[in-house]
Amino acid sequence: MENNIKTLHLHHLEKVHPLKNEILIMPIAKLLENHHMQKPLRNRFYAVFLFKDAAGSVVIDDQMYDLRKDRFFFLNYNQVYQFSPSSGPEGYVILFTKSFYNYVYTGNKLIKSDTALTGMRQNIDVKTSSRNEFWQNFEAIRKEYLKNTLFSKEIICMQLKIFTLRFIRGAKTSKAQRLPADHKKEITEKFSELVNLHYKQFKTTAPYAEMLNLSPNYLNTLIKEQLALSAGRFIKNRVILEAERLLLHTTLSVTEISYELGFTDNSHFGKYFKSVKKTSPNAYRNRKALED
Repeated sequence: MENNIKTLHLHHLEKVHPLKNEILIMPIAKLLENHHMQKPLRNRFYAVFLFKDAAGSVVIDDQMYDLRKDRFFFLNYNQVYQFSPSSGPEGYVILFTKSFYNYVYTGNKLIKSDTALTGMRQNIDVKTSSRNEFWQNFEAIRKEYLKNTLFSKEIICMQLKIFTLRFIRGAKTSKAQRLPADHKKEITEKFSELVNLHYKQFKTTAPYAEMLNLSPNYLNTLIKEQLALSAGRFIKNRVILEAERLLLHTTLSVTEISYELGFTDNSHFGKYFKSVKKTSPNAYRNRKALED
């Protein structure tokens, strides 16, 4: 069966700029023009869409959002999305990898990465009072990106962190995100990364606890403290999210999807899916098709 989701990598999008494998900045219209919206897209990088003016909609995973002036969107790795602009959008998109974002550490040698992007809001509406601040920050990033001279990479990285914190503050979540990652947050980030890598193979807490050199009980307690849900539920949510993506954006049968997600028994997948969505995979797919 044909898989309708098109996967994008940074090196596929631009072959000129020296930082093409780590960060790209381009007009949104250029990205949408070069990668037509007939198919849903999945990024192997972070993306921030900055709309100066736009109309239409975008579907991110299973949620639809309106496009409008001064609305910014954040897309995480592996999210599935499809833009449907009703007119030519104005604005820019910043595309960057996790390694680029962590190129400059926070200054504390004990902290190996910056986890500010964990739990980012999907979108914000920039207020008039902070509009100039956002766009000046972006223009500073773009100017350095176009210049590409000594220390440009470091400067862009730091400016990008500032922009990210403004995005978080704009979404009114800065209180929870503004501090450098402590040990518990670092473990949470590693757990999330491991789940993204292994959710098809491991669907219980114990294998992840072993990889992190923790007891399952401690990992579960820590994840509950940090994310307000159990480690097992976090894993299940990731599996269900991928199931929804495959049901909505591919022509794979339910049986094929169950095998794709690591289930050896189709009925087990059906029960697993229904335990969260309260409906069968087929019924879910049919209902969403009718809604569209």
